[in-house]
Amino acid sequence: MIDRTLRRLAGLVPWALLAACSPSSDAPAGSSPAAGAAASGATEPGAPTATPPRPNGAAPSGLKVVVVGIDGATWVVMDPLLAGGELPAFAGLIERGTRAPLESQKPILSPCVWTTIATGRHREDHGIVRFRSTHSTVEKPKLMATTDRTAPALWNMVTSYGVGVGVIGWWVTWPAEAVEGYVVSDRVAYSRWSSWTDGSKNTRLTHPEELIEKLKDLVVDPVKAPPSEELFALADFTDKEREAILAADHPIPFHAPSVFKFGYCEQRTYERIGTELLSRSQPSLSLLFLVAVDPISHTYWHLFRPSEFQGHVDPDEARRVGKIVPAIYRHDDAYLAGLLPKFDANTVVIVVSDHGFKASGKLPGLTTEVDYNAVGIARTEELDDPVNVGQSGVHDLDGIFIAAGGPILKGAALKEKATVLDVAPTVLALLGLPVAKNMPGRVLSELIDPAFLARYPVTFIDAYEDRCKPTMFDAPAEFDDAGRTELLNSLGYTDVGGGK
Repeated sequence: MIDRTLRRLAGLVPWALLAACSPSSDAPAGSSPAAGAAASGATEPGAPTATPPRPNGAAPSGLKVVVVGIDGATWVVMDPLLAGGELPAFAGLIERGTRAPLESQKPILSPCVWTTIATGRHREDHGIVRFRSTHSTVEKPKLMATTDRTAPALWNMVTSYGVGVGVIGWWVTWPAEAVEGYVVSDRVAYSRWSSWTDGSKNTRLTHPEELIEKLKDLVVDPVKAPPSEELFALADFTDKEREAILAADHPIPFHAPSVFKFGYCEQRTYERIGTELLSRSQPSLSLLFLVAVDPISHTYWHLFRPSEFQGHVDPDEARRVGKIVPAIYRHDDAYLAGLLPKFDANTVVIVVSDHGFKASGKLPGLTTEVDYNAVGIARTEELDDPVNVGQSGVHDLDGIFIAAGGPILKGAALKEKATVLDVAPTVLALLGLPVAKNMPGRVLSELIDPAFLARYPVTFIDAYEDRCKPTMFDAPAEFDDAGRTELLNSLGYTDVGGGK
């Protein structure tokens, strides 16, 4: 029982503590995390000490990997800000590592692409092919769920080797699956898509399920307690515009005030949870999702880049409110700057987006009848007063890719363009775990120090499906109440299971 619990805690508490608890611990010898080194660039490439090989070619490297997903981030916005010194955290990562475009897949639908990033598989293979579940009906639309996914995700894969993982807010993570660590699903926050569909959120919001009780006070309520000062700091809104934002009691598709408020509050929920959990302990693999760039870019792009549109764009409104697009990137940079010092010294940070953005050429228009078919839902809504609705920003094929820390080479160039299929194989290789042969992407090995690859050569298994079946979509029976209590206690929540 104790050994099993310790295996489940791997990556969630410092290796030195695990070693002190169990003589059979597989902690990397001599590993001692140094807080803040990930931000300063103090990590020496290839530093982790080799660990005993595990079955099927796995030899965990001792590295830690953090994947930050920013929905819709584009170099089109970031490059001018980087040139002006306005994104110091992103700039620091790029200076220590590398950057590149990341090619998405058409049709560019966020749940499909984010699941491809997490599984390394085409959408036809992983089963997430649209926003609505395959069990959805016209009368009762349901959002895609883990029960729709047919291929293992990174959190299933690393769990199958006993490697610790933490997942926060990632698309299509509800119901939360049992992992060697924790999952905070995409149904914990108040989200646009959950409100537009049957966004069930009564059970399995997190794994362990009890974790939600520890996190619920971090959820930002966009209706009852919106962070008004934060919202209004992102642009120079008039009093009338502020009133419209505060009055929005539900998100209307492509209606700027409402989707901005709900999207921002959703992101702030997962930011707060990310800070809380990663301040307590860092798993071997962490995945954190930030959503706000996407709804803001969809609805404010015409004010950000009015010259790309025919027709009249109010120049005063563009001057005052168009700054909201670069402002959300500055917000993300500031959040990242606060998070980086919490990472262990042997951390590789990877920042990715599922697509970029460009002008649609179409300005929003006034309407009193909102057609939800625009988001794949067969219904309309009649409004008492007309509102502006429309997508002035649309998805572009190229997103962003940044990697830094550990064995990532400074300034390395890609031999060929990276795609969303390459992220999962690269993460597995950095962790020292096998890459599945049924993953069509590749390990971005030209970005990795050859000395590291010599010590931890890329290995392969045929597929992860058989290894991961016990933990996909349902909790494994052996993860008992004592194991749940031990996990929560390891995160510092000592008021469970008789703790003090």
